[in-house]
Amino acid sequence: MKDYIYRLIVTALFILSMIAGVTVAKESAPGEISSTKNNLPVVHTVLFWFKPDTTPETVALITKLASSYGSLPMVRAAYVGDPLPSEREVVDDSFGIAITLLFDNEKDLQAYNTDPEHIRKAKQILPHVTRGVIYDFYDRAQTIN
Repeated sequence: MKDYIYRLIVTALFILSMIAGVTVAKESAPGEISSTKNNLPVVHTVLFWFKPDTTPETVALITKLASSYGSLPMVRAAYVGDPLPSEREVVDDSFGIAITLLFDNEKDLQAYNTDPEHIRKAKQILPHVTRGVIYDFYDRAQTIN
């Protein structure tokens, strides 16, 4: 029961953050960009677990909606896909869909979080989600030559 309540609270907070356009893990204060990292590319990865009654047709629609994030002007690239099944214990393949977006910098990620098109599509996706996890990180590989 505790696990259920914890998941319910985490899911509710996640949905509120998506609707409000707030980045879940953030080093800087809202509206403020880290001065030492503001020019590094940013990777935004979202994992969603679907409700048990989510149909394959709905998953296809969600995939189409998520893939279309790549057409937003602040998004450099978009990757959307299903989990790769694995027998390795360290691999979590329990999620329903993964969405990874690349941005030129943190400012573009912030613009995406408040973009009306992103918010509209998120409102279509979230009713089918039981859990969501977001990872935002700086792409340091882009800075190594």
